[in-house]
Amino acid sequence: MVPTHVAIIPDGNRRWAREKGKGVMEGHEAGAEAFRAIALHAADCGVKHLSVWGLSLENAKKRSLREMAGLMNIFRKQFMSLKESDDIHSRQVKINVFGWWQKQFPARVRHEIEAAISATEHYSSYFLNFFLAYSGTNEMALAIQNILRNPPAKVTDETIKHSLLTKDLPAVDLVIRTGGEPHLSAGFMMWDVADAELYFPEVHWPDFTPAEFDKALEFYASRERRFGK
Repeated sequence: MVPTHVAIIPDGNRRWAREKGKGVMEGHEAGAEAFRAIALHAADCGVKHLSVWGLSLENAKKRSLREMAGLMNIFRKQFMSLKESDDIHSRQVKINVFGWWQKQFPARVRHEIEAAISATEHYSSYFLNFFLAYSGTNEMALAIQNILRNPPAKVTDETIKHSLLTKDLPAVDLVIRTGGEPHLSAGFMMWDVADAELYFPEVHWPDFTPAEFDKALEFYASRERRFGK
C-alpha cells in the first residue's frame, strides 16, 4: 500500500553541517541535493502528492540576513532547474507553492518560482508541493477570516477545507520529519495531517536517501489506518 500524499519536514541541515565541521550553507546545499533525489524517487514509487516544507514563516523572519540570502540563492537555482528538468517534464509533475513567499521573497526568486509553476501547470500525473515562508497556524487563521467574510448557515469540514491554502490537495497519509525530533511545528498542514501516520527517522535530512524513503513507505504499509476510530 503506497500513500497518496506524503508530507516531509526536512529537518537537520544545520546539525548535519555542524557535526561534519561544515558551514551552515553547505548543510542547506546538501539538503537541496537530497530533496531532488527524494522527489523523483517518490514519484517513481507511486506517491502522487509529495509536499515539502522548505521554509517556515518564522524562520524566514528570524534567520540571519546572510543565511536568508544563501537560502534565496538555493531556492532560485532549484526552481530554475525544476522548470527545465527533463525528469519533471517526463513524469508530468505539477509544481505548487504555498505560503507567504510572494511577500517574503525577493523578486528574482519569485520570478523563478512563478516560472516553474507556469511551466508545469498543465500536468496532473504527480504533484510536487512546496511550502515556503509557510505557517500552519497562519493558514488556519486566514481560513477562519475567509469564512467570516461570508459566513455559511453551518460550518462543515468541507467549509474549512475549501477555505485553506491547500483546498485542492488531498489529506496527508504520511508525515516524515527527519532529524530525530518527534514533533510537529507551527501547525504544519494542521487540517490535512489530522489522520496521518507520523514517521520520525533519526537521520538528518541530507542523509535521507531513497533507501531511507523506502523504509518510511514500509513503515506506512505496516500501519493500520484507523482514522480516529
